[in-house]
Amino acid sequence: MNAFLKLLAGLAAVALIGAAALLFEGAPGSAGSAQEKLAARAADILEEQEADWASVRIDGQKAILSGEAPTQEARETLITAVAAAEGRGGLFSGGVTAVDASGLAAAPPEPVADPYIFIAERENGTLALSGYVPDQATRDAVYELARELFPDTEISGDLDIAGGAPADVDTWRIAAETSLRALYYLERGAVSAEGPRFAIAGQAQDEVRSSAARMLMTALPGGLEGVAEIAVPAPEPDPAPVATSEPVAQEAAPEPEPVDCTPPISEAAADIRINYSSSSSDLDPETQAKLRSLAVRLGECPQARLRITGHTDSRGRAAGNFLLSRERAEIVREFLVAAGAPSDRVLAEGAGEAEPVASNATEAGRQRNRRIEFEIVTSG
Repeated sequence: MNAFLKLLAGLAAVALIGAAALLFEGAPGSAGSAQEKLAARAADILEEQEADWASVRIDGQKAILSGEAPTQEARETLITAVAAAEGRGGLFSGGVTAVDASGLAAAPPEPVADPYIFIAERENGTLALSGYVPDQATRDAVYELARELFPDTEISGDLDIAGGAPADVDTWRIAAETSLRALYYLERGAVSAEGPRFAIAGQAQDEVRSSAARMLMTALPGGLEGVAEIAVPAPEPDPAPVATSEPVAQEAAPEPEPVDCTPPISEAAADIRINYSSSSSDLDPETQAKLRSLAVRLGECPQARLRITGHTDSRGRAAGNFLLSRERAEIVREFLVAAGAPSDRVLAEGAGEAEPVASNATEAGRQRNRRIEFEIVTSG
């Protein structure tokens, strides 16, 4: 046999060996091995697309999808991604050549609500919720906050999921949560939102709580409108002075000597530690008592101004954290003003998560970062 014939015989043997390898299941390069690899790749694509609502099976080079997609868009995106698995297809490239999506349905779109209503009514130990929310995550967040703010209250009613909200999901959620925080300061009342307008009405125990609720309703994000109509019981009148038969001479008060009156204010402010639970803006009774004392000292010191700065931890969105930090500072300011501090000498601002004093990687550090800071500024 000449050299040429020997070469042809060798090539034929190589081809036969290769063909046999393709026919044996599990052998490297076999059809069975290629299908297993393609099935693994298709499963990876479902994980990359976060499509835990779907499953995939490979039959040869055909991908068979089943399940229910949350939207038609999600269904089409997954079909396109699976169709492109492992290249352009064909026996040797090992890619998907066809996709059977007859078993992959799409959930019907959420209904659109018009008008878009949200209601929370608090009275006699119950909180009734009704209306609409943009999605399930917002619905869960609203109920979770309601349980946190009103732990001893029976929460009833249901919120339906619907499209048509007057703002994006995050903005609408912040507005709904802010209005619930405002409702917390009322003895009884209701939040009623229709479209972009959130309104709160009811009765507060005193002007401090009324001011806090009104302030929160003016801090709604994204152009949403907040209004408040809150009644406060009239204070009982002071007893009439007892008439005396002889006038009492009033001595003129001596002129006060010019002294630095800021140290007592600094001491009072340094004694106040306000740290919050996550997403809370509450002031406990002990803190309220210390703030009343601070308000009195501010009123007695005309050259002192007080700057209040709110801070948060890093959890959540930066924009939402900034609003929450400003809200906390404003509530403290409103409390001080209602307790007698001069309104033109008490300033409030928010720093959000930008100025941590501890690591946000631990709960203890996050607790320290959720705080209020006071700074005494001398106006001369």
